Amino acid sequence: MSLLASIARWQEESLAIAPPSGTDRLPAVGGLPGPAFFPEGFGLSHVVRNDHPTIIAIGHNFGCQKYRNEIQSAGREDDKATWRNLDALLLQAGSNPAQCFRTNWFVGLLPGSKQTGRFLRKPDHDYEQACLSLLLKQIQEIKPTAILLLGPEVAGRAHGLIPALTPWRGAKGWIDIDQSTVGHSAHDVEVPAAGVRTNVVALLHPSFGAANQSRRMKNMRVPVTEAEIIRAAMA
Repeated sequence: MSLLASIARWQEESLAIAPPSGTDRLPAVGGLPGPAFFPEGFGLSHVVRNDHPTIIAIGHNFGCQKYRNEIQSAGREDDKATWRNLDALLLQAGSNPAQCFRTNWFVGLLPGSKQTGRFLRKPDHDYEQACLSLLLKQIQEIKPTAILLLGPEVAGRAHGLIPALTPWRGAKGWIDIDQSTVGHSAHDVEVPAAGVRTNVVALLHPSFGAANQSRRMKNMRVPVTEAEIIRAAMA
């Protein structure tokens, strides 16, 4: 089965995941034909030509209902800040943006017009396991050289996939990550449930662009740019 067929199957699975119980979160919609983060899109820059990504970028969630409605007519989001800034960062790191599969930890949408915010307000075992299972399938099939975790919220949950990242557990900000025993990245770590070893990098969310790079570097024992961190993870 081709990767595109697998993504289509994962998308069907994502649409069947019920939102967290007792919340106003909305289910995934899917169906965007152009470049857009999974599960609303196929997560690829060039859906037809890019069948062998080497990087997986994992965001927290797709965003809000208003944003999803706004991009419906265009059918894509590669003209938006998050996508463009991630492309620029990958290019700075010497990587091809077309080799990056872009997905999300949580399936579904925030209600209303607020694009950021806490998606999961309280634990929901069934929902969390469904999202984790879907993410594991993506990692297992793609077998990425590197996984990019977009934002501290994702990095703080990553121990659920990768036990070696337990020092990041519950991270509230970048100082908790960059001054942990792991630091900003981990190389040759295992994703046990996927049977994959990979390199993992915690990144500022691309929607912020390069604005907070210098501030983050002050937390690091050896200051390096995020582009340099990605380059090392892809070496």
